[in-house]
Parts: sequence; structure tokens; C-alpha cells
Amino acid sequence: MNKTILTAALALSLITSAHAQLSALTVSGTMDYESQYIFRGKKVTNSALQPSVNFAYPYANGSINAFVWTSQPIGRSSNGSTGVGGQGPNQNNEIDAGIAYDHPLSGWSDDTTLEVGYQLYWYPDFGGNNNSGAGLVSRSHEFHIGATYDSTKLIGYNLSPSLFYYHDIILDSNTLQLGLAYSYDLSDMLGVKGVSLNPSANLGWTSIHRAGGDQSQGLAPGQSDEWNNSYIYWQLNAELDYKLNTSTTFFLGLHYAGNTDGTSNGYGATTTNPQFPGSDSSFWGGAGVKFNM
Repeated sequence: MNKTILTAALALSLITSAHAQLSALTVSGTMDYESQYIFRGKKVTNSALQPSVNFAYPYANGSINAFVWTSQPIGRSSNGSTGVGGQGPNQNNEIDAGIAYDHPLSGWSDDTTLEVGYQLYWYPDFGGNNNSGAGLVSRSHEFHIGATYDSTKLIGYNLSPSLFYYHDIILDSNTLQLGLAYSYDLSDMLGVKGVSLNPSANLGWTSIHRAGGDQSQGLAPGQSDEWNNSYIYWQLNAELDYKLNTSTTFFLGLHYAGNTDGTSNGYGATTTNPQFPGSDSSFWGGAGVKFNM
């Protein structure tokens, strides 16, 4: 009898503890449509659905964050590039997953948050454009470290300036990116509660030393390792949010991006520094819903 009571008490304790732990877990995500998919200034596909789910858990005065994101192109029409050796359009699926840890720099600057993390880029169809603009990579592994600063104490409002460094071990690439973001409450101006305008911008530089990635089909022997590509990219965003309730937000977005790499297709070229497919400038829009619980 005592053993049964002890077992029941232990089980109840474990259930209560598990519930308390899970109650600290935050789940959020998006379901949105984008008229183009642009990554680091390069056009990857035409219109696509891009759902995501994010998990955040507080740990050691910081937060562990994990996510899964996918881009599912609508249709299979060309994105303007012809792929490797003119083999056809690139309109392939992409699935990304990652984990990161955020922590405020207590004792040095409580307004600065440091982040370290890892991300997997996976292209199930094999051959779609990726973060280099190349059409050869089937998967890629990228690590990053960066910091975001809350400028409220300094200038009276938060522009969230950030600086991040990324290193991709498959592409042997290095990327530096500067960012700014702001949120402006329009509720009083419009007389509609829960409306905000959220502009943001980023400027980056990337240098890829193994643009062929983990595959070498269509390349001359050794050419995959010899291909290098470097360019500057930028992106401007304006997002209008309407918070329907505490867990649901609708949004509309307008974006502009560009790069200094141009639109030339360098596949099969003898040069060791080709330009990879991708628009040199693009406007696009998006719309969707955000949730959190």
C-alpha cells in the first residue's frame, strides 16, 4: 500500500514538474505568401508559401530558440535563371531548421543581447538556388554569432541595431550583416487598436570560397573548389501589422532588395569568380498571419 502511494506521489510530482517546465515554452510561427523568395539579395524562386514554427524556452537568464521554416514555390516556372549549364528553371523546395541561444550581456551592457546558433539549409529537390545563388548545393550547414542592441536608453527609442557574422562550412563562406529594425504604433493615429508599422533594413557582404558546395555535377574536375563569389547585398522592408488578439496578428509586407553581383550566369565558365544567377534588384510583397501561444 505504501509502495503504491509512493509510486503515485512520484508520478504526480513528475507530471507537475513536466507541466511547469512546458508552461515556460513559447510556441510561435507564421503562415505567409511571398511574391518572390529573396535571400541575401538574390532571387531564389518566384512566388512561394513560407510557413514556419518557432520554439523558445528560457534558460540561464537567456533563451534557447529552435525553428523550422520552409519555402514551397507555387508552380514550376522559371525564376529568370537557367540553372546549371542551361538545364532548366530553379523552382525548388527548401527546408531550414536551426537552434540558437540568446543571452543579455549582464554586467557589461544589459541592453545588448548576444546570440550564437546553427542552421541547416536543405534542398530536397537538389539543384535550387541557395544562399550563394549557386544551383548545386543539396544541403548546407551554417553557424553564426552576433549581437543586438536596445538603443532606447541612448536615443529614446529602439532601432535594434544588430551585427551578425555567419560561416557556412559547406560553401566555405563568410558573411557579415548589419541590421536596423523599428516598430511604430499607429493605433492612436488611425483610431484602430493593434495596428503598427515595422520598418527594417539590412546591409551585408558575403564571400563564398566553394560555391559548388557539396555537389560537383556539371563542373570540370576541381572547378567546384575553385569557384569563388563575393558581393554586397541590401534589403529594405516595411511591414504593416494588425494584432487581432493576444495570439494572432495579420500582416502585409513590401520589400526591396539588391546586390552588386549582377545577373550573369557563370556556370561552366572558366573564370574562378563568376556571377551567379539572381536578380540584381527586386521589389516584392507578402501577406500572412503570425501566431503565438
